[in-house]
Amino acid sequence: MVLVGLNLRPALSSLAPVLNRIQQDTGLSPLSIGALTTLPVLCLGLFAPMAPWLAKRFGPERTLAGGLALLACGLALRGVPAVPALFLGTLMVGGAIGVAGTLLPALVKRELPVGADLMTGVYTMALCLGGALGAGLSIPLADRLGGWHLGLASWSILAALALAAWLLMVPRRDETTLPSAGGSMRSVLGQPLAWQVMLFMGLQSSLAYIVFGWLPTLLVERGYGEGEAGWMMGASVMVQLPAALGAPWLARMGRDQRPALLTVLSMIAAGFWLLLVGQESLGWLGIVLLGLGQGGGFSLALTLIVLRTGNSRLAGKLSGLAQGGGYTLAAMGPLGIGVMLQLDLELATITAVLLAICASAATFALFAGRNRRLEIDAEGQLVTRS
Repeated sequence: MVLVGLNLRPALSSLAPVLNRIQQDTGLSPLSIGALTTLPVLCLGLFAPMAPWLAKRFGPERTLAGGLALLACGLALRGVPAVPALFLGTLMVGGAIGVAGTLLPALVKRELPVGADLMTGVYTMALCLGGALGAGLSIPLADRLGGWHLGLASWSILAALALAAWLLMVPRRDETTLPSAGGSMRSVLGQPLAWQVMLFMGLQSSLAYIVFGWLPTLLVERGYGEGEAGWMMGASVMVQLPAALGAPWLARMGRDQRPALLTVLSMIAAGFWLLLVGQESLGWLGIVLLGLGQGGGFSLALTLIVLRTGNSRLAGKLSGLAQGGGYTLAAMGPLGIGVMLQLDLELATITAVLLAICASAATFALFAGRNRRLEIDAEGQLVTRS
């Protein structure tokens, strides 16, 4: 699971530092570049709801293996020096990550029902490490390998290694489904708690994918160099590692997760403000705050999926809804930044929009963070219990 998690972010974070090179080489407009950054996030949302059905049909282990294979192929395709290949490979990458990322919370809930929240922090830390490597090594790989095409394609090697390890090490099970007591997706859709988790997931994810897609560009707009902007993004993602691991522990210290959620969202807001409109001397403080907030926020969003469900089947359905609907909503974030840059809006205006998203996420965090859980009652009906 940790090896899989390591592969679910380099495909996204490695793209942002080379966007300027892609635009110069291909002649794509800022709006088209915005579409390129939005495409994988949109695919996360469109493919994530398919994961529970695929797991039921083929088994979660085989479905996850298929996702890793698709990821490796999509990454390799981005090495072809043609715009259609770049977009098609990015679409495949988004679909693969959507399926694999949705299955992980349910597998964690099944294998480690007692410590699922802490294990979620562990594999989220691996996710953040992969994102940091993708951001920090993107420019050096492009320079060493002779172009951004091969730099992007080189991450397919890591995906192939994860696939080989998964096929060799995954436990063999006879069943093709996760545990059966789960209720229907329609009944999950009827629970306000599920929507609250989904909307929090979507809003905090929109901020994360704005960072993956546009932070280096925004930093260059602020006055930083291209290489420095890439390393600043990489440093921000690297700072996410301790926050991703520690956030579930922090969430256990209170009666519910609301204080932890509001803390990390405040850090994200402060980080954006310092980086984009604050004093330039405080830029690296902004990087640290942004990284701590986003690492903790994403870890807590995934933790909510396992804490708000009574069994792994429910966790799989809530994961499909939260990540499917959430990532579809999150896709609007990178696209919106692309539109604002196309309109030549000032950084102050873009920052105001980012802070408004933080405030909206905080609103839903107050509901999703309450100590409630989806369970199946004695009559087989899905209910929400405190």
